[in-house]
Amino acid sequence: MLSPVLLGQVLVNGLSLSAIYVLIALGFTLLFGIMRVVNFAHGAFAMLGGYALFYLYGVFKLPYVLAVPLGAAIVAVASLVLEFLVFRWFYQKMLQSMIGLLGLNLAIEFSAVLVWDVYQRSIPPAFPGVIRLGGLILPADRLMVIGIALVVLAAFWLFMRRTRYGLAMRAAAQDVEIAQSQGIDTRFVYRLAFVIAIFMAALAGGLYAQIYSLSPFMGDRPLLVAFVVVILGGMGSIPGAALGGVILGFTESFLSTFYGASVSSFVSFGVVILLLIVRPWGLLGTPESLRP
Repeated sequence: MLSPVLLGQVLVNGLSLSAIYVLIALGFTLLFGIMRVVNFAHGAFAMLGGYALFYLYGVFKLPYVLAVPLGAAIVAVASLVLEFLVFRWFYQKMLQSMIGLLGLNLAIEFSAVLVWDVYQRSIPPAFPGVIRLGGLILPADRLMVIGIALVVLAAFWLFMRRTRYGLAMRAAAQDVEIAQSQGIDTRFVYRLAFVIAIFMAALAGGLYAQIYSLSPFMGDRPLLVAFVVVILGGMGSIPGAALGGVILGFTESFLSTFYGASVSSFVSFGVVILLLIVRPWGLLGTPESLRP
């Protein structure tokens, strides 16, 4: 029987997982949609975001609401070095980026092993208590994760829809040559999109590490999730990434609660395989032959 306590746990877990998955997937699909880069180093940046939050909040004791965005911002700004040295050589080169950035992911992971060793760490919970709402018992830390993610997602939506640079990114995603002919500085747009994508990956990684655990290899799961979510929603589709993240988050929460993690993984990947067979461009994606 589905008790109020269990129902609340499933709903909050589903919302928090969905929020984190959407953040991870949006950064992944933003790079692909604008620069046609398949960022297989995405999980490594999520892992670095986890370590940034660990030091800022867990070691240096900065306020949590400051440590979360500051840690993600530090990773995003520092990643500009890799954008200059590595990423810019793979813009508009989908296949090459998959191979090259997978190597970068391994390089970052094992560099983290040299710095922090392989053992797991835990980030102290910001809000260890629970909130009782009628018959529901809601973990406060999960609610904080949901709130932070919603604020970031709302800011991202407003940026893409209401600002000049957001419109420039959308124009570059549609046709980079036409965007350049209209006077858009695509090099700056690429760099800005890269920083935003890495910021969201690092932010999601910090939230994910706080809920689960932190280690140099924790980025493997967010990378896999980002890829699955983007396949579900459609490569390059921002609404599709949001939809895919919600579907995967609630599916994992429900199935893992009632049937276990193995069943959850089996069903999730089974759905992706079926979708690739029936609709390979995803739920909200566009067939490659119809793209401008």
